[in-house]
Amino acid sequence: MTTKELMALQDQIGEEQVITKKYRTMAKQCSDPAIRQKLETIASQHQRHFDTLMQQLKP
Repeated sequence: MTTKELMALQDQIGEEQVITKKYRTMAKQCSDPAIRQKLETIASQHQRHFDTLMQQLKP
């Protein structure tokens, strides 16, 4: 992997981490159960993206 690719991967990992935290925070603050569940689902999707990207860093 080139340095440029590694930097892009690290940027994307950071973005997925931030997005996941934001959706989880919004879900905790939400009083509507249906919306809260949707926000948690979206957070889980981004967590999976994060996990997949992290796998790319393993040798």
